[in-house]
Amino acid sequence: MATLLFNRRLLMLALAGILLYTAVALLSQSGETTETERQAADVPSISKREAADAAAAFLKSEYGISGKPETFVAYQSRKTFSGYLQKADLYDDYEKKWIAEFPLDFFEVEAYVPGSGERYYVEVNFTNGHVTAWSKDIPKAAKRADVDTADRKKLAEQALAKHGYDLNDLRYLKQSPEDGSYIFESGTKTIGESKLQVHVAVQNREVVRLAPQFSVPESYETWQDEQDESASLMTRISLTFTLLMVLFAVYAVVKYRKYITFHHGLLLTVIFSTVYITNNINMYPAFKTGYGDRLDGWEAVTSLFFMNFIVFLMAAALYVSLLAGREMWQSRGWNAWLHWTEPSFGREVLGGMGRGYLLCLFILGVQQMLFFIAEKKFHVWAVNDPSDSVYNMLAPGLFPLMAWAAAISEEATYRLFGIAMFQRIVKNRFLAVLIPSMIWALSHTQYPIYPVYTRFVEVTIIGLIFGYAFLRFGFITVVFAHASMDSILMGLSLIDTGTAADIATGLFYIFVPGIVAYLIAWYHRSKVLKGALI
Repeated sequence: MATLLFNRRLLMLALAGILLYTAVALLSQSGETTETERQAADVPSISKREAADAAAAFLKSEYGISGKPETFVAYQSRKTFSGYLQKADLYDDYEKKWIAEFPLDFFEVEAYVPGSGERYYVEVNFTNGHVTAWSKDIPKAAKRADVDTADRKKLAEQALAKHGYDLNDLRYLKQSPEDGSYIFESGTKTIGESKLQVHVAVQNREVVRLAPQFSVPESYETWQDEQDESASLMTRISLTFTLLMVLFAVYAVVKYRKYITFHHGLLLTVIFSTVYITNNINMYPAFKTGYGDRLDGWEAVTSLFFMNFIVFLMAAALYVSLLAGREMWQSRGWNAWLHWTEPSFGREVLGGMGRGYLLCLFILGVQQMLFFIAEKKFHVWAVNDPSDSVYNMLAPGLFPLMAWAAAISEEATYRLFGIAMFQRIVKNRFLAVLIPSMIWALSHTQYPIYPVYTRFVEVTIIGLIFGYAFLRFGFITVVFAHASMDSILMGLSLIDTGTAADIATGLFYIFVPGIVAYLIAWYHRSKVLKGALI
């Protein structure tokens, strides 16, 4: 196994990746706005604190609340409508006409007034700080007999006029069966098959909801539901085959138990678990975006406990994959993963880091080329997803740590163990690399990229590159390649936020794999090579 810091062939591939990446960037600038550029442009111009202050000022003006309410701010997005605009090639038109007034992405401020039991949800345009929609939850004990239908409708119309809506442009459409709100539809604010609809709810002689939103054609909703169901099916298939792989790993561990040193892999498993649990806690605001009401107290504890129990199962699967994969390659006469006690371990870590960076540059170029081809030739697009946005994290600077959790678990499962397992089953090297790459790719189809099959194709191709790199250079190299790639991508997501602190943090994470490798090599040299085996 090569132990040089760089490899000439990998250097050529890295240069090719840089050229591909640059060419795609230039082609994108010369053409129409790409989906990646659109998402990068959806950057808040105000802070969450400013959004909370704007919501508090609005509630004081609208409802006369005194004092400062307790607030919680989350990033939200109209994913379905955004998807329709992109599928129908209407996004650019919408951006020119309506996005300033009716944003697709916004801050949702949850405001709670202590003592009253009242809770408000206020949507704040994160580019200009304007309040665009709101709703009020009234405690059941505070609800009283309401006015008749005619008076409620009149109050709704008065609220529309008060907030700048032209009643001559709006026609009463229907009453919502979900919450009883009145739905008014605009005759002029339209785009494609969508029309602006304003939902207004009245209770206790006051307006408790006013929410404008463009309708989504039923045909598109049906199409997206089918796409999401396909993604769910592919994810279930991936989970099923991964579970079978884990069971095979357990069998292999039992079979080779006399030859396995069971403390091998424990440190990587602990690192994976620690990073993943930290990320689950960090994603608390993202969890709230998936709930209709406040997620706190026992609800939050229960949710986090369940998610961290899943992490425990994932960690157990990772551990047996590490043990089984290493021993199965050892039985074939190849040391795919050097151990800490071996004299060349430190040099191999440095070499794996160097090769990993070169490999990741090549993969990034290939990935950007695949995205560009998919977008231009197959009309692929992506929508923003609040559930994994850096804007919905308690500490966005911790997010890139997940690069290591992904690199360790996925390379152990689908390369170190997966290739060994399938090579034993199918007796064909290419299929042994392809099949685990496909299983791995199926687990990535839940990302909001449509049509969903395109992510399967893209990740399978990347899996093939990782697989052959593993067979050529070993486990440490592909772990560093994967971690470097994800560190760069996650670092760029921090840089895109535009704040000085996040830009500095994002730049730092791009160099973290190199720093980690040098620290490991230094510590190994100072301990193991001096006779202090650990």
